[in-house]
Amino acid sequence: MTDDNIKQKVLALLNEVQAERGGHPYTSIDRGFSKEEALCRAIEQHETYKQKVSDAVEDAFGLQGGHTLHRFIIPKPKPDPLVEVLDEIPPVASTEGYAAYLRAGLDALGLEIREKGQ
Repeated sequence: MTDDNIKQKVLALLNEVQAERGGHPYTSIDRGFSKEEALCRAIEQHETYKQKVSDAVEDAFGLQGGHTLHRFIIPKPKPDPLVEVLDEIPPVASTEGYAAYLRAGLDALGLEIREKGQ
């Protein structure tokens, strides 16, 4: 789950409480504030726990699409191929060297950089 998704969940939760108490709704949150950061961390931990439970149930039952428990399974997040490539790039002295490693890593994954519309 992305940081933006976490912030949206925190914002929705804060606004739910604000509405119950007759307060003004929040329009954004700032993770620099302790209370908002704590809420973000709690939601991140909860989402991680839900994913672990989902994965365990899926593994334990070898669930297929029609199984009764299938509706409770959260799809596993797909890894970002760009992050995978960037993690493998060693420290290089030049921008050109960095670009060469980046292109080679993307090529190994069958990906390429091109302009939109090509």
